[in-house]
Amino acid sequence: MNEYGLAFNLLVGLLIGLAVNWLADWLPAYGRTDSPALLVRHWRRWAGVLVASSLFGGYLFAFPEHPTVASPARDWMLWLFFALFLLILVVDLEHRRVLNVVVYPMACVGLILATVRPDLSFASAVIGALVGFASFFLLFLLRPGGLGAGDVKLAGLIGLLVGFPEVSVALIAAIGLGGVSAAFLLLLRRVGRRGTMAYAPYLSLGAMVALLYGPAIIAWYLGRFGIL
Repeated sequence: MNEYGLAFNLLVGLLIGLAVNWLADWLPAYGRTDSPALLVRHWRRWAGVLVASSLFGGYLFAFPEHPTVASPARDWMLWLFFALFLLILVVDLEHRRVLNVVVYPMACVGLILATVRPDLSFASAVIGALVGFASFFLLFLLRPGGLGAGDVKLAGLIGLLVGFPEVSVALIAAIGLGGVSAAFLLLLRRVGRRGTMAYAPYLSLGAMVALLYGPAIIAWYLGRFGIL
């Protein structure tokens, strides 16, 4: 393995981690007059984000043959999506908010990328967005208070970025991770049966699962049932 390549990936991870931490401090206060722009720098969160970004850089270096990182352009695109979902995860954990100032601009970027991405057609991106948005909008209606409007918009954004049918992997992974976490928190009595929890972190993790392993999971599933 090329130690310079590993060092470069780790450096990119550290820089992205610094950017995500700064944005997570500043964006929640953007446009608000009741509080100054935050530069809190909670050391545990800052350390966690930096470690996560560095580990992701190490992953991309260790598995260069991975189909989603087979070219430098797709590698940088994956870095962009990782930074986006890490930012959303951190902000929702700390503030219980999915920020429009993050979701809407990224949706525009996702639409533009869908016209040039070799791994995703524009139709797949649009269908994925519709499926993601509609699925969580239905859950939003069925269980008022269980999900926020931000979660619905985030599900649509994830569908736009991962496409169809990979959006199904993202949503199922998110629901599974959220369910396991909820059961664990109930067991520890950290939340009540009617309590709520931040759901965007699980959607963000599900999105990364779909980006990295979505096609492989779908191929395995279809082959398992003799469809493929």
